[in-house]
Amino acid sequence: MIRKLCFIIMVYCLSQVALAQQSFLVSDVRVKGLQRISAGAIFNYLPIKVGDTFDPATSSDLIRQLYKTGFFKDIQLTTEGTAILLTVVEYPSISSIEFAGNKLIKEESLREALSSNDFVEGRVFKPNVLDQVKQELKRQYLNQGKYNAQVGTEVTELPRNRVKVKVHVKEGPTATIKKINIIGNNYFNDKELLDEFESTDRVAFWKFWGSEDQYSKEKVSGDLETLRSFYQDQGFLDFKIVSNQVSISPQKDGIFLTINIDEGERYKVSQFVLNGRLIVAEEELLPLVYIAPGQTYSRGAVDATVEAISDRLAEEGYSYAEIVPVPDVDTDANTVGFSINVKPGRRVYVRRIDIAGNQLTNDEVIRRELRQTEGSAFSPSRVNRSKIRLQRLSFFDEVEIETVPVAGRDDQVDLEVKVKERPTGSFLFGLGYSGDDGALIQASISQANLFGTGNQLNLGVQRSDIVESINLQYTNPYYRKSGISRTIGISGRNIDSSRANTSEYITQTLGLNLNYLFPINENNSFSLGAGLESIDLETTPFSVPEVREFIDENPENDLLSVIAAFAHDTRDSLLYPTSGKNFRVSLESTVPGSDLEYYRINLDSSIYWPITRKAAFKLGLGIGYGDGYGDTDGLPFFKNYFAGGSSSVRGFEARSLGPLDSSQFPDPIGGSKRVLFNASLLLPVGDGALDKRLSLFVDGGQVFSNDDSFEMDEVRFSAGVGFNWISPVGPLSISYAVPLNEEPNDEVEKFQFSIGRLLQ
Repeated sequence: MIRKLCFIIMVYCLSQVALAQQSFLVSDVRVKGLQRISAGAIFNYLPIKVGDTFDPATSSDLIRQLYKTGFFKDIQLTTEGTAILLTVVEYPSISSIEFAGNKLIKEESLREALSSNDFVEGRVFKPNVLDQVKQELKRQYLNQGKYNAQVGTEVTELPRNRVKVKVHVKEGPTATIKKINIIGNNYFNDKELLDEFESTDRVAFWKFWGSEDQYSKEKVSGDLETLRSFYQDQGFLDFKIVSNQVSISPQKDGIFLTINIDEGERYKVSQFVLNGRLIVAEEELLPLVYIAPGQTYSRGAVDATVEAISDRLAEEGYSYAEIVPVPDVDTDANTVGFSINVKPGRRVYVRRIDIAGNQLTNDEVIRRELRQTEGSAFSPSRVNRSKIRLQRLSFFDEVEIETVPVAGRDDQVDLEVKVKERPTGSFLFGLGYSGDDGALIQASISQANLFGTGNQLNLGVQRSDIVESINLQYTNPYYRKSGISRTIGISGRNIDSSRANTSEYITQTLGLNLNYLFPINENNSFSLGAGLESIDLETTPFSVPEVREFIDENPENDLLSVIAAFAHDTRDSLLYPTSGKNFRVSLESTVPGSDLEYYRINLDSSIYWPITRKAAFKLGLGIGYGDGYGDTDGLPFFKNYFAGGSSSVRGFEARSLGPLDSSQFPDPIGGSKRVLFNASLLLPVGDGALDKRLSLFVDGGQVFSNDDSFEMDEVRFSAGVGFNWISPVGPLSISYAVPLNEEPNDEVEKFQFSIGRLLQ
């Protein structure tokens, strides 16, 4: 009976299989279980549709096609008559990804690693991909020397078939380099080679907070390339790094590096020749070749030669020139000759210059500063010069000039000039303070870019403990299209020195000046101006005899003066320069026949060396000398030089250095000779924007009378720290300086503060 029953069941199953394997025309296709994916999207992936013939034997292929979409973790196919029914289970989507515990590697970098594995918010969540992500994150930590790093994940299910992923990181300590061994070096000892490395196993004892000995795969890779460059710069053409091995201590906190090298033989240069199409005369190119017969071979010198010749051809418009140094190596003589092949290619021209970002500034104001013009040969140096000129306008926070190839043309480019404007107009009314002039009330209207024309207008009124002044000045930087600038100014000023740290007197001055600036070339200019001043002098009850005697003889003075100056300026910015030089020498002299006849010669210079993109080192020197001529004996006392204070030698009270008057309690009276010196390390503050800068400085200076000779022992020096900020209420400067060689009678003022004057 049992056998008979089994036989019936087997026959029934076989009959059902046979029926199931029969082909049929599809009358309908239905999908169950969809939540986020639309049915229409699924039908696009199906290789079968209504009206097609369905062969049950190929159902596995149909399911495989759907799995390839990556949307589903389970798919079931059944038939209901001539209809196909697909039952699917979707993968959930990633709602959010959070990180916790990561410090060494920032979240942005971790997200990039996830993105490379297509594991991002909004995408399908797959557990196997999450495992790959964990391995990738751990690999990144291993590359940073975090051999004990642990990466865990937490997946939380959310409504509507979504998940939240949280990545937990336990970084652990960074492995430090215990020893670096170099094997195979004969010409150079270990110390000479390791001094070239960024990685080190020798941290100075005073750098107890340093991380120089922490292992990083990227740093080691860079060090190996540095080692290769070092040897090839020393003539070892065949130098090779045979192997480099990394060993880890059992505790995974120490790294031992072993670098096996083959130095090879040292080569000298036998000869070089210039071949190819020499657009520039050979006698002009020869000084740009930094290799010479008899010299030790240097890859750096070869690279410098290629760069120098490329730059020179670029100045002629051949921006895509190929300079190919072909070596001819003689292994028997250990020499190498070079055939430097010059392939200038086609000359490149600028088709169009587009300007963006200037909401206020007229296009013409920007274009007149550009030294690269439309239709002319493309020159990288002219483009760079154009950028510097725009930066020096002080109208813009950012200036970028991008080169855009013209589609389908290899001889044309477009330039995109992108600027970010800064406010150039201001109305200021408020209270301020200067370490030189004391408390002040000031009001000013200033517009450095009047109506977008680039013209400048300044009207200022100021009243302080010492000075009352009003000043109106208008400058047209392009009074002539050739670049001649004109400035017209009117001013009135009262000075009561009884409130200052100087000999007592009172002056009332009305002035009118006219000045023209003539550009000589890109970096040099000459200015010539004239000024008319009416100066009334008064004594006070405490005026000293030498002041009283001068004022009695010259109470009212009408002075006509001329001012001539030569300036050389290559600074990249006028407000906060980081590179370039500034040199200015000027002569101010009253014309013969004026009530007072005198002259003053001033020399001011500064040099900036960039350290990073926004940090710099500055050296500055200022020299002033004045004297009388004709009927005037010596420089008038109210035109004397002073030193000390926030604008000259910080750490000493304003105007306190130099000659003193003859009173019982002497006050500074100034002198006819002055020398100033400054050395500063200039560092950006915060996010690196150049509206805030910190300086570590050394100042020096002294003033001498006409009867005194310059004595270096008399020069006072100070050192300190300063902070400059272009604040919403004007330039703000704070400094703290300590005198280095003060004398008992010197007046010390370590902390100094001012608003309205930008100091470096």
